[in-house]
Amino acid sequence: MEKRNKELNYRLAMTGVLGALSIILSITPLGYISLGGFINITTMHIPAILAVLTAGLAPGICVGLIFGLSSLIRTTMMGGGAAPFFMNPLVSVLPRMLFPIAVWAVYKLLNLIPKMPKVISGAVASGIGTFMHTLLVMGAIYILYGQSLLEGMTNVLQNLGYDISSLSAIGGFIAIMIGTLATNGIWEIIAAIILTAAVQSSIYAATNKKSKLSKSIQNASEHSEKS
Repeated sequence: MEKRNKELNYRLAMTGVLGALSIILSITPLGYISLGGFINITTMHIPAILAVLTAGLAPGICVGLIFGLSSLIRTTMMGGGAAPFFMNPLVSVLPRMLFPIAVWAVYKLLNLIPKMPKVISGAVASGIGTFMHTLLVMGAIYILYGQSLLEGMTNVLQNLGYDISSLSAIGGFIAIMIGTLATNGIWEIIAAIILTAAVQSSIYAATNKKSKLSKSIQNASEHSEKS
């Protein structure tokens, strides 16, 4: 019972901390890393990934919900700004709640492989999860606002050498995904992999150090009792 309470408290604490971090990233420039030109990498989804990897699926979904709601509120306060699609909760909230499921599923499957390092599993899960985040968000926008999205992306894709004017609905979406990955998407995947691996490595290093210290204290205590 005590162990279960500790696990629950840990999950609640991680949800609160990472949820707060998600809000901070959403309302400050820290949520975007500019690489110059029109390439801006978002890091706002990474707290949800870390919540899944460190605390489980439910905390990941909760942090994803916080991320989505903060994005919705921010976009609404700006009157839509450059991203009017995100005023719809089916675009700004629902995909952010769903993509942690992909992170969790990939992480669990990879951990079934004997001797698979959890840092590697987490890095791969974060990369695939970031791709799924992009896919779900762009998919929701395309389903709800396909024509407007196509018009907005045509010039960008044409500059990259793609012509989507004669493509089918599915072909148009594939072309848009290619354009998104070629500009921001691939860099967001790389950033998620690097940051997730760095955080997980730090957590495991701190945990192992603490475990060794606890064992040393316990051994010293037992030795003093015997003497």
